[in-house]
Amino acid sequence: MRYHKKVYIPDIDIKKLKELTDILNGKIWRYTSHSIDNLKYRVDNIKELLLYIKELELNYKNIFEYYTEAEKITKICYRISYINGMDIILVISDKKELITIYLNVNNDLHDTLDKSIYAVK
Repeated sequence: MRYHKKVYIPDIDIKKLKELTDILNGKIWRYTSHSIDNLKYRVDNIKELLLYIKELELNYKNIFEYYTEAEKITKICYRISYINGMDIILVISDKKELITIYLNVNNDLHDTLDKSIYAVK
């Protein structure tokens, strides 16, 4: 299942997201080759961005989307303030493996969000 904070997040999952975020903060980042390859086209200074991410402490309040399989959270999307009016979007696995990363302007409200692709109450 796919969940988005602008559509619906079950109360039980809020506790799970908090706990998983705490667990992830104790793990070392791992990167997929896909995530690094995509950065080449999205960021001028990859090393600077990866160093910034390495020092991040994740906060469950920055989660805007997540995925579950058999009620287990498997993938989480965090939106984190960065620099020059930009946010970092991190898509990571439940093992703290960076699946993909991109930058987005911080005033993008995602008014075109397709709510039909997310779980509802």
